[in-house]
Amino acid sequence: MKNIKLDNFQIFAENFFNKLEGPSHTLLEAMKYSFFSGGKRIRAQLVYIVGEMFDIEASQCHKIAMAIELIHTYSLVHDDLPAMDDDVLRRGKPTCHIKFNEATAILAGDSLQTLAFQIIQEIDTNSVDTLKNLTTLLAQCSGVNGMVAGQQLDLEGENKSLDITELETVHINKTARMFSASVLMPYFLSKNTDNNTAKMLEEISLLLGLSFQIKDDILDVTKSTDELGKTSAKDIVSNKSTYVSLLGLEKATALLDENKLTIYRLIANLENYNFNCKELKSIINLVIDRNY
Repeated sequence: MKNIKLDNFQIFAENFFNKLEGPSHTLLEAMKYSFFSGGKRIRAQLVYIVGEMFDIEASQCHKIAMAIELIHTYSLVHDDLPAMDDDVLRRGKPTCHIKFNEATAILAGDSLQTLAFQIIQEIDTNSVDTLKNLTTLLAQCSGVNGMVAGQQLDLEGENKSLDITELETVHINKTARMFSASVLMPYFLSKNTDNNTAKMLEEISLLLGLSFQIKDDILDVTKSTDELGKTSAKDIVSNKSTYVSLLGLEKATALLDENKLTIYRLIANLENYNFNCKELKSIINLVIDRNY
């Protein structure tokens, strides 16, 4: 089924990169190679869905979605490096350090990250405080209080048997915080924000991020490398704790189902405020019911 929002995002992203200039052609090519290597763009879709719910202009959503996807891409480039997950495939293609080289992949990731904060400054708002809040939120969710911290905890968890609370802490930070950024950043551009709605959106996004990881762990042991577009059973080889290794496949699947019900209850609360949550439900189903 055609996704107009993602088609428009693709056009915006291509125009953005076509205008991007720099003294190193190799660096720009490595950045574009990684950014346009495919993917579901779940985080970008969340930006547009929440943007529509709260009447945010598409042009603003483009910039937020671009910033989020730039951060996400940089994290994947670095995550695939030999010093981290040491993977040779990403979305069915050679990873950035395999296509280019390790040093170029590191620098491409660095550059993608800085571009994210550049484009946030291009959001049209008369409020310096709003722009500050958006920048701070993105930094917190992607850095020492979010994704990067989660990656460090994930590395430290190798060859250890984490308990379920420790595993949740890893993935709240590594994955779920950036889902929260995708939901809260467009919301913070809304003219009618309130703490109660923001709290519900954050709860939904964190649970969705955890559910994304649980599903990843399930797929990792039930799908082939060709089906996933990345190396299957990678966490088993790295001796990492996963939801499946700790709970077993059956209980991990039950936890995923339980999270889905909780998310739907939270969405029902949002609907009580007369917000249209139809597309939000669709993306929940996409994340939890996907096969790759």
